[in-house]
This record gives sequence, C-alpha cells and structure tokens, in this order.
Amino acid sequence: MNATISRTLNEMLDSALFDASKERRDLNIRRLCEEIDEKNLVLPVFQTYIRWTDEKAAGLFNYQLHGSSPIAPISVNIITKPEKVVEQMNFITREILDGESLKGRMSVADGQQRLSANYKAYTNHPEFKHIVLDLKKGKFVVIDEGREYEEYQIPVGILYNKEHTVFREYLTKNEFLNQSEVKDVLSEIRRKHFGYAYVVNQATDLSRQEQMAWFEVLNLAGSQVTEVMVYLSDMLTKGLDFYTYYVYPFAEKLESNGFERLFPRKSAEVSIPLAALNSAYYKHTGLPKTSNSSPIPSDAKPKAIGKLETVDTIQIIDMNLEAMDNVLRFLKVNETELKPIERLDLITYLIGLFVEANVKEIDNNQKEFLINWCNEVDFVNNSNKLRREKFDELIRNYLAL
Repeated sequence: MNATISRTLNEMLDSALFDASKERRDLNIRRLCEEIDEKNLVLPVFQTYIRWTDEKAAGLFNYQLHGSSPIAPISVNIITKPEKVVEQMNFITREILDGESLKGRMSVADGQQRLSANYKAYTNHPEFKHIVLDLKKGKFVVIDEGREYEEYQIPVGILYNKEHTVFREYLTKNEFLNQSEVKDVLSEIRRKHFGYAYVVNQATDLSRQEQMAWFEVLNLAGSQVTEVMVYLSDMLTKGLDFYTYYVYPFAEKLESNGFERLFPRKSAEVSIPLAALNSAYYKHTGLPKTSNSSPIPSDAKPKAIGKLETVDTIQIIDMNLEAMDNVLRFLKVNETELKPIERLDLITYLIGLFVEANVKEIDNNQKEFLINWCNEVDFVNNSNKLRREKFDELIRNYLAL
C-alpha cells in the first residue's frame, strides 16, 4: 500500500478511536456563575466584542424558564499548556491574562453570551435593569430604560440575584409580589433557574488554530458581524479597544446631533463605523483603492485594519472622527436648507468625501454642491454596486469643482 495512504489511514483510525463527544459534564447555572466569579472561565480574545441584544437575553431567560427542550451545550477548552492557546481574557474585566495564570482555566469556545447573560442577572448588572419578569404576560420582557417597574414586574437581576436576601428583601417591599401565592411561584422560578443544568463539552489544550476552527464551526456560519468582531479583537492584544476608542464616540456624536434614530446600535454597531473607516484607511496607508472601498458594511475591512500597528489604527480613527465632526457641523449649519436626513448612508458618504478630499473649509460653490447632493441622493433599494458607484461619483464630482 502507498505509504502516504497508509499514514493517512492510521491518522483516520486515531480520530475514529477518539470520541470528543464523551468529554463532557453537567454544570448548573449557579455553579457556572461561581466559576466566573472564581476566574476559572476565561475568554479567547477573539470573542471579546461579540454581544447579544437585550431582547436576545430576555429570550434566553424565557427559554430557560418555559422551554420544553434543553439549551445547547457550552463548549470549553481546558488549558494545561498556556503556550499552546490563543490569547485569553478575564471573563469579567476583559484584561489579558498571562501564561501561568491560565493553567487549569476553561476557555469558552461556545456559550459566551449565555454565560454572560446569566452572570449579569446573577450580579444584578446595570445593563439588565430594564429586563423584567412580567407576571401579567408570564414572561421576561424588555421595558424602556428609565421606566418605573409595575407592581407585577420584578427585575431579572433581583429574581436571579446571587444573594437570596436581595430577592427576599425586594419582595418584602412590594405588596403584590409578597403575596404568598406570588412569592411561592417566584421562589420556584428562582430555584429552577439556579438548578438549570448545561452540558459542558470539553476539549484540552487546543491550539489557536484549532480553537478558532472550533469557534467558527459553532458560531460564524455566515455571520458577517461575528466575523468582523473576531478580526477586530486582534487590536486588544495590542492595547487598543476598538469599541471604547472609536465605536462609542462614533455613536455619541450621532446622538448628540440628533441622529441616533439612524444608527441601529445592536445590529450594526460595528459594521457601519468600521465601513466608514475605508477612506481613511486607504488615505493613511497609501494603498490603491479597490472596487469595494465605499462606506457600506459589505465593504468593511476588519481583517486589514485589525492587522495594522496600533499607532496606524489610531491615526486612521482620529482622521475619521475629525471628518465626522466637520460633516456634522456642516449639516447643522445648513439645516434649514436640507431635507430631513433619513439614512445614515448620507452621513457616512460625506465622512468618506471629507477624508478623501481633505475638506476643512467649504466655499459657496462647494456648499451649494453638497446641499444639492444631500437633497437629491436616494439610497432606497440600491444594490451594493449602485451604492459604490454613487460614492465614486460623489468624490469625482466634488473634486472636479
């Protein structure tokens, strides 16, 4: 038999004789939360930016309460050889951990958001103050931030708090919830929650490539947003938090200028700001622009930007935020001459233009051009090809003035 085939057959036999699905154990929610408290659960750095909406978290609590089938397993990589694994972070503080502190830890390959949601309820995290169990509706719901709780609603961070005294004292102060019939039901819901068991699948000492491959099989499955976050997490190992330095300021500038309704924070909070960096990326690096370099999410460059040196990324972000300030100032000054802005594309296209054309001061001819463009451009039902053409045309026509 051919030596290569023989060697391959032996490798396949080894794989067939090892059943990874047998490496598993059951842990209930309370124990999993305690594992986080004890810093035994850690995160591979590429998962840091992945997060659920509040509605998804409420959906998890509802499924754990009402679901007729178990939740999918959690998958972890047990670390005994820190030198083999991808960079890891503390589950709570997100600080990068060094080698020796990783020994014996469990690195989460799948289940971060379920663990995070349960842990935030366990610790009454401020982010979950508007997720409540509504006893009229019989389920967890998300209420408007700042809204007062109804007497028949109990915050998830109280119901599932790690301290039973916090739960008990809250009921004591609420006449409706403290009725024996209501209190008994809430106590049983709390009991079920903490005893709810997850199957935990375990691997040991997966390499960076192996854990990335496992993560991708379990999670990515065509999810562009998730893949974007995986690439951007490389910045964290270089000391730059993309969210804190760029995404949050991007959103805050929109909100302070009355455009928060245009920015879907949860569904596109990374992809839109990231795509808006395209012009700054090409201008700073000097690389030739490609056909997909417009400020639309499908043209975002997470891999390329994630590989830059930190100083270069910071300069690109600073360039973009400065251009954004100039764009928002232009829109504010000329507000009375502009139609109501209904699409964020208009703002991101102008940011790209202001970067590429280095727009600082605008003369009357340029002002008239930009006002006309803002009032006439239509982004509804545009294909990506057409949207790219419109961006190129905007740059070309402005530079020709």
